[in-house]
Amino acid sequence: MRLRKAFLWSMIVSLCLAALLGIVALLLPDFVRKEEQILVSTVLFALYSLLALCCSIVMEKRRLVTLMWVGIAGAAAGLGLWLVVIWFDPLMDGQTEENLVRAAGTFTTPAVLFAQCGLLLLPRLDGLWAAVMRRGTIVVSAMLAATIVFMIWWWDWIDNYVDDELIARGMGVMGILTACGTVITPIVWKVQAVHRVGSVDSIPSRLRIDIKCPRCKTQQQLRTGPAKCADCGLRITIDVQEPRCTCGYQLYRLESERCPECGREVPQADRWAGGQTDGASPTPI
Repeated sequence: MRLRKAFLWSMIVSLCLAALLGIVALLLPDFVRKEEQILVSTVLFALYSLLALCCSIVMEKRRLVTLMWVGIAGAAAGLGLWLVVIWFDPLMDGQTEENLVRAAGTFTTPAVLFAQCGLLLLPRLDGLWAAVMRRGTIVVSAMLAATIVFMIWWWDWIDNYVDDELIARGMGVMGILTACGTVITPIVWKVQAVHRVGSVDSIPSRLRIDIKCPRCKTQQQLRTGPAKCADCGLRITIDVQEPRCTCGYQLYRLESERCPECGREVPQADRWAGGQTDGASPTPI
């Protein structure tokens, strides 16, 4: 959680600084020196902080921890190389700058891939077609990332032996498939989550509950919702809520300490203790 907050705040602060610097540069063009380098640096810092934040979100769910650490390290290395290129460009020759740009792209590409794969694997999906779609998106994303890295280092060879138009079309197809799969996956997860929430209720929504009137002590059965005592007329509202995670997942008979839907820790008061509970006995209407 601390790592996630650190990346989140670094992204927010970087975006605020970039916005402030842009305003100052527009209003006082002679006041800030090297405003372009500072502006680009703060924007890059915000973008790479967002990338690391995505990796930390996956890590908090205890998924792909090693891979996410590699993604964070790649993001840090890529950011560092870009900052070197931005701030020390006048001190470098053309070949050194080109190699640094290639290295920055090489570190950044797999970091983006790992963060995307982690986020895609995070939600729980039911059904064969959903699993195939998700895995297919990850495979296509890996192919696209490999193609980008290959082009970064061996573009001269590709330019001589492979048709440029064919490469552009192939990357365009992979990019479209990756974007579609990345957008559709959370939509499918949300739809399935809503379906699961509505289908796993352990008790009916409308019940009659044995209850004793708190005023006249008359034992009777009342419906859930607004009701009143049959003897003294006391108005009583009965609200029955089953324990659920904040994401809506049903916690009845869940023995794990974490929600299998979103990975959040289940509060001690909502954890399943087993056995039957004492109290009023509900009767379906």
